[in-house]
Amino acid sequence: MEQLKRSDYPEERIKRLFSGVPFFNEVLRADQGQFDQLMDLCELLEAESGEQVIRQGETDRNLYFLLRGQLAVMANNGDGPDQVLNYISPGEILGMLSMIRGTPRSASIQVDESSREAILARLDFLHFSNINDFSVFSLETMLAFYRMVVHNIRWTLEVNRMQDPVHELVGELRKVPLYTGPKGTGEELQSLHEQAHALADLLCRWNEMSQ
Repeated sequence: MEQLKRSDYPEERIKRLFSGVPFFNEVLRADQGQFDQLMDLCELLEAESGEQVIRQGETDRNLYFLLRGQLAVMANNGDGPDQVLNYISPGEILGMLSMIRGTPRSASIQVDESSREAILARLDFLHFSNINDFSVFSLETMLAFYRMVVHNIRWTLEVNRMQDPVHELVGELRKVPLYTGPKGTGEELQSLHEQAHALADLLCRWNEMSQ
């Protein structure tokens, strides 16, 4: 992948690129300064058709947002060529479980051959890992980030539940509590942080049982 120069992208083009990702839109609406901080810390990457952007087995704590193009999630069972498991469209997020759990990537992801190129944003989880540190991002931005994480993982688990309503982990999913206290507080952030880790662990167990 090639890292793109931010200086080659005017501010309005940057906003258009990120407009398909709800997390960035929420931060932009709430605080232009926090959005600018996000942009300073995000790396813009370009990958060519067929190029891998994530390799199975590698470990890193980066979160990726697909801004343009289409990606293919690949799996290799060792008996033949890689098979496409599913596709990732603009606005979607990849690398969520590895980011939260610090575990190796479970699948390879490459630019789909139907796309000439793909543009992604890469964000280091380090900036969000300490929920008591607001030196870089405000409480509001941290909340937006963890709401995004929890929503995405819980949504995947709910899809799994609908497809297999008698799965033995359905009961575990129901035990992960929803936050019902006052919004916009450190208490909510702590709850979201705990939910993110609990749901990520649960989804990994579900995936392992489905292999």
